[in-house]
Parts: sequence; C-alpha cells; structure tokens
Amino acid sequence: MKNTMIAIWCMAGALLFSSCGSGSGNETTDATDSQTATIAGTDSTITDENKELLAFAARNNMLQIELGKLAADKGVTNQVESYGQSLVDWYTTKQEELQKLAQQYNVSLPQQMESEQTDHLKELQEAEAGKFDTEYWENVTEAQKAAIDKLEGNLKDVDEASATAFTLWARNTLKELRAQYEQARGFEVELKNEESGISEAI
Repeated sequence: MKNTMIAIWCMAGALLFSSCGSGSGNETTDATDSQTATIAGTDSTITDENKELLAFAARNNMLQIELGKLAADKGVTNQVESYGQSLVDWYTTKQEELQKLAQQYNVSLPQQMESEQTDHLKELQEAEAGKFDTEYWENVTEAQKAAIDKLEGNLKDVDEASATAFTLWARNTLKELRAQYEQARGFEVELKNEESGISEAI
C-alpha cells in the first residue's frame, strides 16, 4: 500500500513537472515544492484509542442513518423531512469511507448499534405525531454533540502538522459534524420559538 501511494504521487509530480516545462525557469522550484508536500494515508498503525473512535463513529453513523429515516418518514415539517434525508445520504457515504479507512488499519468495525442507541430509536418511533419533530431535534442534536465531543477529545493532543489518513478523516468529519449540529440546533430553536408563540397566542 505504501509503495503504491508513493508511486502514484511520484507519477503525479512527474506529470506536473512536464506540463510546466516550457515556462520561465520557476518550474523546478514549483515541482520541488509539490514533491515535498505532506503525503497522507501511507501509515498503517493506529492506537487503541483511535480504534475505539472508529468503532464509536461506525455506531454513530448507523444511529444517524436510522434517525434520518425516521425523520423522512414521520417528520411533520419539511425541515425535519429534508434534514433527515440529508443525514441518511451523508452518513451512508461516511460509513463507506469509514469502512475503507478501517480496512487500511486492519480494524473490524461493529455491525450493530448499542442497546442504549436502539432504545432511543424506539422511544422516538413511539413518539406522538404532534411531538415527533421536537423529540427528533433533541435526539439528533444530542447524538451529534456526543460525536463532536468524542472527536475533539481525540484530536486535542494531536500535532496540527499530522496528516495521516486517520487524522485527516477525523478533522474533516469533525468540521462537517459541527456544521450539521449548528444547522440542527437552529431548526430546533426555531421550532421551539414557534411552539412558544402558539402557546402564548392560545
């Protein structure tokens, strides 16, 4: 795997150099700079803590997919339905990425959620129709916040210059999770304000 990645990057560098060969003489410097860029994804070792994070991420992906399916099926507002479907699409892709990453590190991922997660899903499935959206936002933001805290805790002592396949995955996932969480929190607050306004009007 390591040799293959190096070969690919070398070929890419050669192509870049040859495509710029007719310039003013700065091409050599540019090519050298590109060749000294950090190469990610060539490592093959991983700590026990990182293995646990991969397992946690796999279970969280499964949970969010199921939460998304519930939202798309039982959501009252368009926001819940569309957000739920977007989660199904995004977390399905993230789970596929995670499988490939786990294979690189020879890590076996869990194939099912923990009982606590399935219990939360069951509670949401049994929620009254008029209360589903409120309970959905509470459940999805709680799960997202837990995932964010887990990733932040894992990355807090990692060198910012580190560019392994694992750290790049973790940073990218954390960035996307934060954006999702802020969006979901915004919808949650908006719904609560609407419900509050309705209550005051009554």
